Amino acid sequence: MILNFIALFLSILKLNSFGFNYNEWDLRKNQDSIKVYIRNIDNNTKEYLAETIIDSEIDKIYNTIIDFNNSYKWMYKLNSSKILEKTDTLMYVYFVVDMNWPLKNRDLVSDAVITKKNDEIIIEMNSYPDRIPSNEKLIRIKESRSIWNLKRIDKGRTKVSLQSYAVVEGIPTFIMDLFILDSPMYSMTQLRKKF
Repeated sequence: MILNFIALFLSILKLNSFGFNYNEWDLRKNQDSIKVYIRNIDNNTKEYLAETIIDSEIDKIYNTIIDFNNSYKWMYKLNSSKILEKTDTLMYVYFVVDMNWPLKNRDLVSDAVITKKNDEIIIEMNSYPDRIPSNEKLIRIKESRSIWNLKRIDKGRTKVSLQSYAVVEGIPTFIMDLFILDSPMYSMTQLRKKF
């Protein structure tokens, strides 16, 4: 009886966790071989899941993604990006997000935990707002989460997924609705162009 209850609890937890349960997602864009799904985290926060296939080896794509010093060159609306600290399985990274006038730019400090399995690499990023002091000219994003998931299809092709959300305070809903669709489309397109 107790084991059945635990199994049921774990099943419910898995369904509600940060993952790829397509029943919860609404396909909003399917363009240029990139699919973007959206779901609500709560009344004010939406999360996206973007997927595409890139014609390249998994390790080359992985090395491009973890080169966070250069993320601003291809990730949507990044004004700057840099690695603060790095080991083989953990990084701390810093991003400045351009919100366009009259909105104030945001910044984000995040860890990046790297897990490598057979034919799969996961880069899980969670906000770490107190890692460095705040900048008075920027508004710190205090809650965010992103997961890059790379799965080897064969030697020359990789399925790339990016699932992400951020709680960005003080931004009108209509701007965030545009941001959450434009961001993954732009970033996935630019990443694919590198290969």
